[in-house]
Amino acid sequence: MHNEQLFDHKSLQIYSLLLLLHLYNNHLRKSELCQALKITSPTLSQLTEQINGFDPQLLTVTRHEIILNLPYNSQAVQSLNKQILSSSLRFQLLDLYFKHSTLTREETARSLNISLTSTNKLIGECNELLREFNLEIKQNMLRGTGSQFFYFYFNFYWNTHAKGTVLRKFIISDHGFKAYAKEKLGSQLSIIQNDQISLWLSLLSNKHELIRTYFSNQKASTLFFEVKVTPLYQDLTNYFKQNWSFLDHDLVEYYSYLTFIFLNTHNIISYPVTEINSLFKHSKCQQLLEQITTILTNSYNFNNDFNALRSSLYFTINKLLLLDGYYYSNNILSLEVKKKASQPFEEKVIAEILNIPLVQSFKLNPYKLQAIRDKLRMIIYPHKSMKRRCISIGVISQLPIETRYAYITEIQNILSKGHNISVNDYLEQAHYDLVIAAFNSQDLAGLKAPVLYLDDLEVPNNVKLLEDTVSQLESEMYQPLLLN
Repeated sequence: MHNEQLFDHKSLQIYSLLLLLHLYNNHLRKSELCQALKITSPTLSQLTEQINGFDPQLLTVTRHEIILNLPYNSQAVQSLNKQILSSSLRFQLLDLYFKHSTLTREETARSLNISLTSTNKLIGECNELLREFNLEIKQNMLRGTGSQFFYFYFNFYWNTHAKGTVLRKFIISDHGFKAYAKEKLGSQLSIIQNDQISLWLSLLSNKHELIRTYFSNQKASTLFFEVKVTPLYQDLTNYFKQNWSFLDHDLVEYYSYLTFIFLNTHNIISYPVTEINSLFKHSKCQQLLEQITTILTNSYNFNNDFNALRSSLYFTINKLLLLDGYYYSNNILSLEVKKKASQPFEEKVIAEILNIPLVQSFKLNPYKLQAIRDKLRMIIYPHKSMKRRCISIGVISQLPIETRYAYITEIQNILSKGHNISVNDYLEQAHYDLVIAAFNSQDLAGLKAPVLYLDDLEVPNNVKLLEDTVSQLESEMYQPLLLN
Protein backbone atom coordinates (compact mmCIF):
# COMPACT_ATOMS: atom_id res chain seq x y z
CA MET A 1 0.00 0.00 0.00
CA HIS A 2 1.15 3.52 -0.80
CA ASN A 3 0.23 6.69 1.08
CA GLU A 4 -1.14 8.08 -2.17
CA GLN A 5 -3.96 5.53 -1.99
CA LEU A 6 -5.33 7.35 1.05
CA PHE A 7 -6.09 10.46 -1.00
CA ASP A 8 -9.29 11.00 -2.91
CA HIS A 9 -8.94 11.93 -6.59
CA LYS A 10 -8.72 15.71 -6.20
CA SER A 11 -6.46 15.72 -3.14
CA LEU A 12 -4.17 13.21 -4.88
CA GLN A 13 -3.78 15.61 -7.81
CA ILE A 14 -2.90 18.44 -5.40
CA TYR A 15 -0.44 16.23 -3.52
CA SER A 16 1.20 15.04 -6.76
CA LEU A 17 1.51 18.61 -8.05
CA LEU A 18 3.27 19.75 -4.87
CA LEU A 19 5.53 16.70 -4.84
CA LEU A 20 6.56 17.24 -8.47
CA LEU A 21 7.41 20.87 -7.77
CA HIS A 22 9.47 19.81 -4.76
CA LEU A 23 11.33 17.11 -6.71
CA TYR A 24 12.20 19.63 -9.43
CA ASN A 25 13.70 22.35 -7.21
CA ASN A 26 10.36 24.06 -6.50
CA HIS A 27 9.60 25.15 -10.06
CA LEU A 28 8.42 23.50 -13.27
CA ARG A 29 6.93 24.48 -16.60
CA LYS A 30 3.14 24.24 -16.87
CA SER A 31 3.36 22.01 -19.93
CA GLU A 32 5.61 19.54 -18.06
CA LEU A 33 3.24 19.48 -15.08
CA CYS A 34 0.23 18.81 -17.31
CA GLN A 35 2.08 15.99 -19.06
CA ALA A 36 3.29 14.39 -15.81
CA LEU A 37 -0.11 14.63 -14.10
CA LYS A 38 -2.07 13.77 -17.28
CA ILE A 39 -4.31 16.82 -16.86
CA THR A 40 -5.40 19.78 -18.99
CA SER A 41 -4.29 23.38 -18.54
CA PRO A 42 -7.69 24.46 -17.06
CA THR A 43 -7.47 21.62 -14.50
CA LEU A 44 -3.95 22.77 -13.57
CA SER A 45 -5.31 26.28 -12.98
CA GLN A 46 -8.05 24.89 -10.71
CA LEU A 47 -5.47 22.93 -8.70
CA THR A 48 -3.23 25.96 -8.20
CA GLU A 49 -6.24 27.96 -6.98
CA GLN A 50 -7.09 25.23 -4.46
CA ILE A 51 -3.50 25.07 -3.20
CA ASN A 52 -3.39 28.83 -2.76
CA GLY A 53 -6.58 28.42 -0.76
CA PHE A 54 -4.41 26.92 2.00
CA ASP A 55 -2.12 29.95 1.78
CA PRO A 56 -2.28 32.64 -0.96
CA GLN A 57 1.52 32.87 -0.96
CA LEU A 58 2.20 29.18 -1.60
CA LEU A 59 2.40 29.27 -5.39
CA THR A 60 3.56 31.87 -7.86
CA VAL A 61 2.03 31.34 -11.30
CA THR A 62 3.75 32.94 -14.29
CA ARG A 63 2.82 32.65 -17.95
CA HIS A 64 4.80 29.44 -18.48
CA GLU A 65 5.85 28.25 -15.03
CA ILE A 66 4.62 27.45 -11.52
CA ILE A 67 6.87 28.16 -8.54
CA LEU A 68 6.48 26.67 -5.04
CA ASN A 69 7.31 29.31 -2.44
CA LEU A 70 8.51 27.00 0.31
CA PRO A 71 11.99 26.33 1.69
CA TYR A 72 13.57 23.60 -0.40
CA ASN A 73 13.32 20.87 2.20
CA SER A 74 11.01 17.92 2.67
CA GLN A 75 9.77 19.10 6.08
CA ALA A 76 7.90 22.09 4.63
CA VAL A 77 6.26 19.96 1.93
CA GLN A 78 5.38 17.21 4.41
CA SER A 79 3.68 19.74 6.66
CA LEU A 80 1.57 21.00 3.76
CA ASN A 81 0.75 17.49 2.53
CA LYS A 82 -0.37 16.59 6.04
CA GLN A 83 -3.02 19.32 5.76
CA ILE A 84 -4.16 17.98 2.40
CA LEU A 85 -4.21 14.38 3.62
CA SER A 86 -6.26 15.22 6.71
CA SER A 87 -9.04 16.45 4.40
CA SER A 88 -9.23 13.05 2.64
CA LEU A 89 -12.26 10.98 3.66
CA ARG A 90 -10.32 7.70 3.37
CA PHE A 91 -7.76 8.96 5.84
CA GLN A 92 -10.46 10.29 8.17
CA LEU A 93 -12.36 6.99 8.10
CA LEU A 94 -9.32 4.83 8.92
CA ASP A 95 -8.33 7.28 11.63
CA LEU A 96 -11.82 6.97 13.15
CA TYR A 97 -11.62 3.18 13.26
CA PHE A 98 -8.44 3.37 15.29
CA LYS A 99 -9.78 5.92 17.75
CA HIS A 100 -13.11 4.12 18.25
CA SER A 101 -13.21 0.42 19.09
CA THR A 102 -16.70 0.11 17.63
CA LEU A 103 -18.53 2.47 15.32
CA THR A 104 -21.83 1.93 13.52
CA ARG A 105 -22.17 3.10 9.95
CA GLU A 106 -24.66 5.75 11.07
CA GLU A 107 -22.14 7.08 13.62
CA THR A 108 -19.43 7.04 10.96
CA ALA A 109 -21.65 9.00 8.55
CA ARG A 110 -22.35 11.64 11.22
CA SER A 111 -18.66 11.94 12.16
CA LEU A 112 -17.63 12.45 8.53
CA ASN A 113 -20.68 14.58 7.69
CA ILE A 114 -21.58 12.44 4.68
CA SER A 115 -24.59 10.34 3.71
CA LEU A 116 -25.00 6.68 4.66
CA THR A 117 -24.71 5.74 0.98
CA SER A 118 -21.39 7.61 0.72
CA THR A 119 -20.24 5.97 3.95
CA ASN A 120 -20.93 2.48 2.62
CA LYS A 121 -19.04 3.31 -0.57
CA LEU A 122 -16.13 4.75 1.44
CA ILE A 123 -15.92 1.67 3.67
CA GLY A 124 -15.81 -0.48 0.54
CA GLU A 125 -12.91 1.60 -0.82
CA CYS A 126 -11.01 1.33 2.48
CA ASN A 127 -11.61 -2.42 2.66
CA GLU A 128 -9.94 -2.70 -0.74
CA LEU A 129 -6.86 -1.01 0.76
CA LEU A 130 -6.99 -3.18 3.87
CA ARG A 131 -7.36 -6.48 2.02
CA GLU A 132 -3.63 -7.06 1.53
CA PHE A 133 -3.15 -6.61 5.31
CA ASN A 134 -5.83 -9.22 5.99
CA LEU A 135 -7.93 -6.58 7.76
CA GLU A 136 -11.55 -5.62 7.15
CA ILE A 137 -14.10 -3.15 8.47
CA LYS A 138 -17.20 -5.20 9.27
CA GLN A 139 -19.76 -5.52 12.05
CA ASN A 140 -18.93 -2.03 13.35
CA MET A 141 -15.19 -2.51 13.88
CA LEU A 142 -11.90 -3.11 12.10
CA ARG A 143 -11.24 -6.83 12.30
CA GLY A 144 -8.10 -8.91 11.94
CA THR A 145 -5.23 -10.12 14.11
CA GLY A 146 -3.50 -7.86 16.63
CA SER A 147 -0.16 -7.98 14.83
CA GLN A 148 -1.82 -6.90 11.56
CA PHE A 149 -3.92 -4.20 13.24
CA PHE A 150 -0.96 -2.54 14.94
CA TYR A 151 1.42 -3.04 11.99
CA PHE A 152 -1.04 -1.24 9.75
CA TYR A 153 -1.74 1.64 12.12
CA PHE A 154 1.90 2.19 13.04
CA ASN A 155 2.70 2.69 9.34
CA PHE A 156 -0.54 4.60 8.76
CA TYR A 157 0.44 7.27 11.29
CA TRP A 158 4.20 7.16 10.84
CA ASN A 159 4.36 7.28 7.03
CA THR A 160 1.74 10.02 6.74
CA HIS A 161 3.71 12.16 9.23
CA ALA A 162 0.45 12.45 11.15
CA LYS A 163 1.53 10.97 14.48
CA GLY A 164 1.69 14.38 16.15
CA THR A 165 -1.48 16.09 14.94
CA VAL A 166 -3.80 13.11 14.58
CA LEU A 167 -2.78 11.54 17.89
CA ARG A 168 -2.62 14.82 19.79
CA LYS A 169 -5.29 13.58 22.24
CA PHE A 170 -3.01 10.69 23.21
CA ILE A 171 0.21 10.79 25.21
CA ILE A 172 3.15 9.73 23.01
CA SER A 173 5.86 8.27 25.23
CA ASP A 174 8.65 5.71 25.01
CA HIS A 175 7.41 4.30 28.35
CA GLY A 176 10.99 3.89 29.57
CA PHE A 177 12.04 1.79 26.56
CA LYS A 178 14.99 3.98 25.49
CA ALA A 179 16.68 3.56 28.87
CA TYR A 180 15.85 -0.16 28.94
CA ALA A 181 17.27 -0.67 25.42
CA LYS A 182 20.52 1.02 26.40
CA GLU A 183 20.90 -0.87 29.67
CA LYS A 184 19.59 -4.33 28.76
CA LEU A 185 19.57 -4.61 24.96
CA GLY A 186 22.91 -2.98 24.14
CA SER A 187 21.28 -0.41 21.85
CA GLN A 188 21.51 3.37 21.93
CA LEU A 189 18.36 4.55 20.14
CA SER A 190 18.57 7.45 17.71
CA ILE A 191 15.97 10.25 17.72
CA ILE A 192 14.04 8.57 14.89
CA GLN A 193 14.22 5.11 16.47
CA ASN A 194 12.98 6.51 19.78
CA ASP A 195 10.13 8.29 17.98
CA GLN A 196 9.18 5.03 16.27
CA ILE A 197 9.14 2.88 19.40
CA SER A 198 7.29 5.67 21.22
CA LEU A 199 4.57 5.67 18.57
CA TRP A 200 4.37 1.86 18.64
CA LEU A 201 4.08 1.60 22.42
CA SER A 202 1.61 4.48 22.55
CA LEU A 203 -0.62 2.73 20.01
CA LEU A 204 -0.55 -0.41 22.17
CA SER A 205 -1.26 1.60 25.31
CA ASN A 206 -4.16 3.51 23.81
CA LYS A 207 -5.89 0.38 22.51
CA HIS A 208 -5.51 -1.48 25.80
CA GLU A 209 -9.24 -2.24 25.99
CA LEU A 210 -9.17 -3.82 22.52
CA ILE A 211 -6.13 -6.06 23.02
CA ARG A 212 -8.01 -9.04 24.46
CA THR A 213 -10.22 -9.21 21.36
CA TYR A 214 -7.16 -9.70 19.17
CA PHE A 215 -5.24 -11.72 21.76
CA SER A 216 -7.76 -14.56 21.56
CA ASN A 217 -7.00 -14.88 17.83
CA GLN A 218 -3.26 -15.40 18.25
CA LYS A 219 -2.43 -16.87 21.65
CA ALA A 220 -2.57 -20.46 20.35
CA SER A 221 -0.56 -19.91 17.17
CA THR A 222 2.62 -21.91 16.53
CA LEU A 223 4.60 -18.71 15.95
CA PHE A 224 3.49 -17.33 19.33
CA PHE A 225 4.92 -20.36 21.16
CA GLU A 226 8.14 -20.46 19.12
CA VAL A 227 8.85 -16.78 19.74
CA LYS A 228 8.43 -17.23 23.51
CA VAL A 229 11.73 -19.16 23.83
CA THR A 230 13.88 -16.41 22.27
CA PRO A 231 16.12 -14.18 24.43
CA LEU A 232 14.63 -11.02 22.90
CA TYR A 233 11.10 -12.08 23.85
CA GLN A 234 12.24 -12.85 27.41
CA ASP A 235 13.84 -9.41 27.71
CA LEU A 236 10.64 -7.80 26.41
CA THR A 237 8.55 -9.59 29.04
CA ASN A 238 10.92 -8.20 31.69
CA TYR A 239 10.50 -4.72 30.21
CA PHE A 240 6.69 -4.88 30.27
CA LYS A 241 6.63 -6.29 33.81
CA GLN A 242 8.84 -3.44 35.02
CA ASN A 243 7.24 -0.56 33.13
CA TRP A 244 3.61 -1.60 32.49
CA SER A 245 2.42 -2.65 35.92
CA PHE A 246 -1.25 -2.48 34.87
CA LEU A 247 -0.85 -5.53 32.57
CA ASP A 248 -1.75 -9.01 33.77
CA HIS A 249 0.42 -12.04 32.94
CA ASP A 250 -1.37 -12.92 29.67
CA LEU A 251 -1.18 -9.38 28.34
CA VAL A 252 2.51 -9.06 29.26
CA GLU A 253 3.10 -12.11 27.07
CA TYR A 254 0.99 -10.77 24.23
CA TYR A 255 2.48 -7.25 24.31
CA SER A 256 5.93 -8.89 24.29
CA TYR A 257 4.93 -11.01 21.29
CA LEU A 258 3.59 -8.02 19.33
CA THR A 259 6.68 -5.95 20.13
CA PHE A 260 8.96 -8.86 19.18
CA ILE A 261 7.31 -8.86 15.74
CA PHE A 262 7.66 -5.07 15.54
CA LEU A 263 11.37 -5.07 16.48
CA ASN A 264 12.08 -7.80 13.93
CA THR A 265 10.40 -5.87 11.12
CA HIS A 266 11.61 -2.32 11.91
CA ASN A 267 15.18 -1.20 12.54
CA ILE A 268 14.79 0.02 16.12
CA ILE A 269 17.42 -1.76 18.20
CA SER A 270 20.82 -2.82 16.86
CA TYR A 271 20.44 -5.24 13.92
CA PRO A 272 23.05 -7.77 15.20
CA VAL A 273 21.40 -7.75 18.65
CA THR A 274 17.96 -8.25 17.08
CA GLU A 275 19.04 -11.09 14.80
CA ILE A 276 21.11 -13.12 17.27
CA ASN A 277 18.45 -12.92 19.97
CA SER A 278 15.45 -13.67 17.75
CA LEU A 279 16.29 -17.09 16.32
CA PHE A 280 13.38 -19.50 16.59
CA LYS A 281 12.81 -23.03 15.38
CA HIS A 282 11.02 -22.69 12.05
CA SER A 283 12.24 -19.25 10.99
CA LYS A 284 13.35 -19.09 7.35
CA CYS A 285 14.74 -15.57 7.67
CA GLN A 286 18.41 -16.47 8.22
CA GLN A 287 18.48 -18.94 5.33
CA LEU A 288 16.91 -16.41 2.97
CA LEU A 289 19.18 -13.65 4.25
CA GLU A 290 22.29 -15.69 3.44
CA GLN A 291 21.09 -16.68 -0.03
CA ILE A 292 19.96 -13.19 -1.06
CA THR A 293 23.13 -11.61 0.34
CA THR A 294 25.25 -14.09 -1.62
CA ILE A 295 23.52 -13.23 -4.90
CA LEU A 296 23.76 -9.47 -4.30
CA THR A 297 27.42 -9.50 -3.22
CA ASN A 298 28.29 -11.73 -6.18
CA SER A 299 26.99 -8.96 -8.45
CA TYR A 300 27.82 -5.75 -6.55
CA ASN A 301 30.63 -4.56 -4.30
CA PHE A 302 28.91 -3.19 -1.20
CA ASN A 303 32.22 -2.34 0.52
CA ASN A 304 31.51 -0.45 3.74
CA ASP A 305 27.75 -0.79 3.21
CA PHE A 306 27.69 -4.55 3.81
CA ASN A 307 26.24 -4.32 7.32
CA ALA A 308 23.64 -1.81 6.11
CA LEU A 309 22.74 -4.26 3.32
CA ARG A 310 22.27 -7.13 5.78
CA SER A 311 20.23 -4.95 8.11
CA SER A 312 17.92 -3.71 5.36
CA LEU A 313 17.41 -7.24 4.02
CA TYR A 314 16.79 -8.72 7.48
CA PHE A 315 13.95 -6.38 8.41
CA THR A 316 12.44 -6.55 4.91
CA ILE A 317 12.49 -10.36 4.83
CA ASN A 318 10.81 -10.52 8.23
CA LYS A 319 8.08 -8.11 7.10
CA LEU A 320 7.33 -10.47 4.26
CA LEU A 321 7.49 -13.63 6.41
CA LEU A 322 5.82 -12.50 9.64
CA LEU A 323 3.19 -10.06 8.36
CA ASP A 324 0.61 -9.69 5.61
CA GLY A 325 0.75 -6.69 3.31
CA TYR A 326 3.50 -4.16 2.70
CA TYR A 327 3.21 -0.47 3.57
CA TYR A 328 5.61 1.57 1.41
CA SER A 329 7.53 4.37 3.08
CA ASN A 330 8.50 5.82 -0.32
CA ASN A 331 6.13 7.85 -2.46
CA ILE A 332 5.07 6.46 -5.83
CA LEU A 333 6.90 9.14 -7.84
CA SER A 334 10.24 8.27 -6.19
CA LEU A 335 9.64 4.57 -6.82
CA GLU A 336 8.81 5.26 -10.47
CA VAL A 337 12.13 7.11 -10.85
CA LYS A 338 13.94 4.03 -9.53
CA LYS A 339 11.96 1.73 -11.83
CA LYS A 340 12.74 3.83 -14.91
CA ALA A 341 16.42 3.83 -13.96
CA SER A 342 16.43 0.04 -13.58
CA GLN A 343 18.94 -1.74 -15.84
CA PRO A 344 18.75 -5.20 -17.49
CA PHE A 345 21.60 -6.41 -15.24
CA GLU A 346 19.69 -5.31 -12.16
CA GLU A 347 16.51 -7.05 -13.31
CA LYS A 348 18.46 -10.29 -13.80
CA VAL A 349 19.77 -10.04 -10.23
CA ILE A 350 16.24 -9.50 -8.91
CA ALA A 351 14.85 -12.33 -11.06
CA GLU A 352 17.48 -14.72 -9.69
CA ILE A 353 16.58 -13.78 -6.11
CA LEU A 354 12.90 -14.44 -6.84
CA ASN A 355 13.88 -17.81 -8.32
CA ILE A 356 15.56 -19.01 -5.12
CA PRO A 357 13.72 -22.30 -4.35
CA LEU A 358 12.88 -21.16 -0.82
CA VAL A 359 11.35 -17.93 -2.14
CA GLN A 360 9.37 -19.93 -4.70
CA SER A 361 8.08 -22.26 -1.97
CA PHE A 362 6.27 -19.39 -0.22
CA LYS A 363 3.98 -18.83 -3.24
CA LEU A 364 3.97 -15.10 -2.51
CA ASN A 365 0.96 -13.07 -3.57
CA PRO A 366 1.35 -10.22 -6.13
CA TYR A 367 1.53 -7.56 -3.36
CA LYS A 368 4.56 -9.19 -1.75
CA LEU A 369 6.30 -10.03 -5.02
CA GLN A 370 6.04 -6.40 -6.09
CA ALA A 371 7.24 -5.24 -2.66
CA ILE A 372 10.33 -7.47 -2.96
CA ARG A 373 11.13 -6.11 -6.43
CA ASP A 374 10.69 -2.50 -5.31
CA LYS A 375 12.73 -2.97 -2.12
CA LEU A 376 15.57 -4.66 -4.00
CA ARG A 377 15.63 -1.81 -6.52
CA MET A 378 15.90 0.68 -3.64
CA ILE A 379 18.78 -1.32 -2.13
CA ILE A 380 20.64 -1.67 -5.44
CA TYR A 381 20.04 1.90 -6.69
CA PRO A 382 22.98 3.59 -4.87
CA HIS A 383 25.32 0.76 -5.92
CA LYS A 384 24.64 0.66 -9.67
CA SER A 385 28.17 1.85 -10.46
CA MET A 386 29.71 -0.72 -8.06
CA LYS A 387 29.12 -3.88 -10.09
CA ARG A 388 31.78 -6.54 -9.63
CA ARG A 389 32.49 -6.74 -13.35
CA CYS A 390 34.15 -3.65 -14.87
CA ILE A 391 33.34 -2.83 -18.51
CA SER A 392 36.53 -1.85 -20.34
CA ILE A 393 35.97 0.69 -23.13
CA GLY A 394 38.51 1.81 -25.73
CA VAL A 395 37.96 5.07 -27.63
CA ILE A 396 39.21 5.57 -31.20
CA SER A 397 39.04 9.20 -32.22
CA GLN A 398 40.68 11.56 -34.72
CA LEU A 399 40.33 14.48 -32.31
CA PRO A 400 43.53 16.25 -31.18
CA ILE A 401 44.87 14.96 -27.87
CA GLU A 402 43.56 17.77 -25.62
CA THR A 403 40.04 17.48 -27.09
CA ARG A 404 40.16 13.67 -27.22
CA TYR A 405 40.80 13.32 -23.50
CA ALA A 406 37.98 15.75 -22.77
CA TYR A 407 35.74 13.50 -24.92
CA ILE A 408 36.91 10.39 -23.01
CA THR A 409 36.24 12.14 -19.69
CA GLU A 410 32.75 13.07 -20.86
CA ILE A 411 32.00 9.42 -21.71
CA GLN A 412 33.35 8.41 -18.30
CA ASN A 413 31.16 10.97 -16.53
CA ILE A 414 28.01 9.92 -18.40
CA LEU A 415 28.46 6.22 -17.66
CA SER A 416 29.97 6.31 -14.17
CA LYS A 417 26.62 7.27 -12.60
CA GLY A 418 25.20 3.81 -13.22
CA HIS A 419 28.00 1.54 -14.41
CA ASN A 420 31.40 0.22 -13.35
CA ILE A 421 33.44 1.25 -16.38
CA SER A 422 36.97 2.06 -17.45
CA VAL A 423 37.33 4.37 -20.49
CA ASN A 424 40.72 4.88 -22.15
CA ASP A 425 42.37 5.80 -25.42
CA TYR A 426 42.36 2.68 -27.59
CA LEU A 427 45.54 0.52 -27.55
CA GLU A 428 45.85 -2.45 -29.92
CA GLN A 429 47.41 -4.77 -27.32
CA ALA A 430 44.73 -4.13 -24.68
CA HIS A 431 41.49 -6.08 -24.14
CA TYR A 432 38.20 -4.18 -24.43
CA ASP A 433 34.58 -5.13 -23.92
CA LEU A 434 33.48 -2.25 -26.16
CA VAL A 435 35.14 0.08 -28.64
CA ILE A 436 33.70 3.54 -29.32
CA ALA A 437 34.62 5.13 -32.63
CA ALA A 438 33.60 8.48 -34.07
CA PHE A 439 33.93 7.23 -37.67
CA ASN A 440 33.34 4.10 -39.74
CA SER A 441 36.41 2.51 -41.30
CA GLN A 442 37.44 -0.84 -42.80
CA ASP A 443 40.26 -0.92 -40.22
CA LEU A 444 37.67 -1.42 -37.47
CA ALA A 445 36.10 -4.50 -39.06
CA GLY A 446 38.67 -6.90 -37.59
CA LEU A 447 38.30 -5.82 -33.96
CA LYS A 448 37.24 -8.55 -31.54
CA ALA A 449 35.20 -6.22 -29.35
CA PRO A 450 31.86 -4.81 -30.55
CA VAL A 451 32.16 -1.32 -32.03
CA LEU A 452 29.76 1.53 -31.26
CA TYR A 453 29.87 4.39 -33.76
CA LEU A 454 29.28 7.60 -31.85
CA ASP A 455 30.11 11.12 -32.92
CA ASP A 456 28.39 13.88 -30.95
CA LEU A 457 27.55 13.45 -27.25
CA GLU A 458 25.48 16.63 -27.30
CA VAL A 459 22.76 14.67 -29.09
CA PRO A 460 20.43 13.09 -26.45
CA ASN A 461 19.76 10.02 -28.61
CA ASN A 462 23.50 9.33 -28.77
CA VAL A 463 23.78 9.46 -24.99
CA LYS A 464 20.85 7.05 -24.67
CA LEU A 465 22.43 4.74 -27.28
CA LEU A 466 25.68 4.75 -25.29
CA GLU A 467 23.96 3.93 -22.00
CA ASP A 468 21.74 1.25 -23.57
CA THR A 469 24.74 -0.42 -25.23
CA VAL A 470 26.71 -0.61 -21.98
CA SER A 471 23.61 -1.82 -20.09
CA GLN A 472 23.14 -4.60 -22.64
CA LEU A 473 26.81 -5.62 -22.34
CA GLU A 474 26.47 -5.84 -18.56
CA SER A 475 23.34 -7.93 -18.90
CA GLU A 476 25.06 -10.38 -21.26
CA MET A 477 27.96 -10.75 -18.81
CA TYR A 478 25.71 -11.58 -15.85
CA GLN A 479 26.72 -14.88 -14.27
CA PRO A 480 23.87 -16.49 -12.29
CA LEU A 481 24.67 -18.61 -9.23
CA LEU A 482 21.54 -20.76 -9.25
CA LEU A 483 21.91 -23.99 -11.21
CA ASN A 484 19.15 -24.80 -13.67
